[in-house]
Amino acid sequence: MDVGAGFPVWASVPAWGAAAAVLALSARGLPLARWRDDAMARRVLLCATLAIMAIRWFNTAALQGVVLHFLGATVATLLFGARVACWVMAAASLAGVLLGTDMEGWAWDFLLTGVVPVAATVAVSLAAMRWVPSNIFTYVMVNAFAAAAVAMAASSLAKAVVAALLGGAVAAYLVATPLLMFGEAFLSGGIMVLVVVYRPQWCASFDDRTYLGPERPM
Repeated sequence: MDVGAGFPVWASVPAWGAAAAVLALSARGLPLARWRDDAMARRVLLCATLAIMAIRWFNTAALQGVVLHFLGATVATLLFGARVACWVMAAASLAGVLLGTDMEGWAWDFLLTGVVPVAATVAVSLAAMRWVPSNIFTYVMVNAFAAAAVAMAASSLAKAVVAALLGGAVAAYLVATPLLMFGEAFLSGGIMVLVVVYRPQWCASFDDRTYLGPERPM
């Protein structure tokens, strides 16, 4: 789904270069040995990737040229780490292209709805490690709920910038951002609550000794 008149062809070259660079750097840290030896890890990765790809089907159709949808980037980052999450979000952007819900092609869509929210999630997680007590309550509220809201805000505002450059509906993104932040936080936080309670071994960012150790500060 295009915004405004769309970028000229030459403007897509840096986006493809940046997207390729992100995936190349991310590929260096992929846990290939774990996926080869652990069938459960492969199934979790596959199911999570398919679910995040499926989210792209629920794109707004109320305003022509406006691309609004949930992301799932925070869930992917917390479950698998930022490097794997980038590849998961690249697959989600490919699904967006196939479903016609992408923004300016795969490369721009991946950068705006994948790289930006993954980076925002990592930033919130690092801030939480530095300034927030480590316990399960703060993990869920900050690393999951708050990080998902910030990730959605960062992605939506980045889309607004692109829409402004293209003469698109900037106001639609600005108005929708608070609502999407709440929805993304509720969705991601709810999923992560279930994961850390029932299947914490699936979550790469959750360590029992850090968040469930004795006498954790509240």
